[in-house]
Amino acid sequence: MANGRMITKSLLMSNKYLNVSNDSKALYQYLLVFADDDGIVKRSMMIDVPLQVDDSNYKELLDAHLIINHDDQIKIITDWNALQTLRNDRYNTSEYVEVKHTLYLKTDFSYSVNKDDDHVMISLDNWINIGRPKDRDKIKQSKDKETGTTNKDDFYKSSFQ
Repeated sequence: MANGRMITKSLLMSNKYLNVSNDSKALYQYLLVFADDDGIVKRSMMIDVPLQVDDSNYKELLDAHLIINHDDQIKIITDWNALQTLRNDRYNTSEYVEVKHTLYLKTDFSYSVNKDDDHVMISLDNWINIGRPKDRDKIKQSKDKETGTTNKDDFYKSSFQ
């Protein structure tokens, strides 16, 4: 986990973020700070007690599609990869290996747990294995190797609609 995180202006201006209560906004900012380099964070008293938040605040973030619940304790920041950029030499993989195995990247680099989502382009594990590129062509090349696909149009039709 990093000692600090950047909070982008695009987050603070997004409708998803603006439509939640101020308590839930503060909770989300704490989750961003405490998340590991894959955007996975464990709920703890260090977050809940100082903010005086409860399950309803987490539900509000879930309903706004700002987080994904893995279980009662483990939360995933949905738009983590759009909000944070880490150089590969500074990246530390998550200790929550079982959680990572359930995550997929969509074309906007947000997370999904539904591998059949039309916008999913690659599993998080595979994306990490190819160096976490933000270049869709590199992801496409990797997917071509993985599936034996050579038709660029088929990939873009299936992954970037």
